[in-house]
Amino acid sequence: MKKLLSILSLLVASTAAFAQGAHDFKLNEVYVHSDSAGSSYVDEYGQPASWIEIENTSYSTHNLRNCFLTINPAVLDESMSAPEREKLMSEIPAGDPRTSLAAKQRLTFFADGNVNRGTLHLNFELPVGEPFTVYLFDGNAVDLLDSVHVEALPLGSSYARINDAEWQVLEEDKVTPNSPNVVFKNKKIQEFKEKDPHGIAMTLMCMGVVFLCLILLFVFFHIFGWAMNRASMLARVRAIRAIHNQASKVVEMAKQGTTETKGIDMETYTAVIGLALHEYFGGTHDLESGIITIHQSHTTWADKSHELRVVPPHHQAVELKK
Repeated sequence: MKKLLSILSLLVASTAAFAQGAHDFKLNEVYVHSDSAGSSYVDEYGQPASWIEIENTSYSTHNLRNCFLTINPAVLDESMSAPEREKLMSEIPAGDPRTSLAAKQRLTFFADGNVNRGTLHLNFELPVGEPFTVYLFDGNAVDLLDSVHVEALPLGSSYARINDAEWQVLEEDKVTPNSPNVVFKNKKIQEFKEKDPHGIAMTLMCMGVVFLCLILLFVFFHIFGWAMNRASMLARVRAIRAIHNQASKVVEMAKQGTTETKGIDMETYTAVIGLALHEYFGGTHDLESGIITIHQSHTTWADKSHELRVVPPHHQAVELKK
């Protein structure tokens, strides 16, 4: 059971990884060939043809095998089954090592309708002078990986993806099969190149920027170092002052303990003096003569008659009669 679960988990993970890799494929450039415009890019047989370029936009190697290409809009019908949709599309066969695309690699397929010429040939042709849409489907013939709508192109030009959301029409001299697409030149950059053909001004500007950055860094670190030294100096001064104050207190205590208080702690010495002054200036005790004298005095506390019980009067009368 554990082995079966492990195999199922591996299959699910592999399927998910493959599906994720398939979604990294993007339509990159579309070229429509016509007899009126020549093309320097030809197939394995030296024949020019319309072509569709696909790019692996990820940083991992993925295989295009079993994916589908078509320009038939009927494949968008959601009620259509996968086998029915496969019949309307051109499948990229497996087994050709060229369909395994490395990171940022591109592959061009010829839309000439001659599938018998090899893996890179599709079973349909691109219409000349008419708009159309190219669809790229996953190997399950259900998931649409990418699509692009192409308007009627000028002769010799192509429709290329500049970034993920922008497409441009490239002139004949800028068509780039199996290569990164070339964008239009910036007019300001072109003007700068015309005014500075040898790059002297650019060099001076670059060197100026570099030296300016170095000067700014020097000033920054100089000020930073001064601030850190200043903070460290202030900390040292505060520490020295604290030590000096503590030493002064110790010296004062030692001085008081040896000369002024004769070895007695200053706090004890002060407490004794305060107590003496308190006693001298009318403390809680009465004034005494300092002479102890014992005087004998008679008090009723020593009278033993108080210890005898008083006889009641009627008892006294009885005794008198007897």
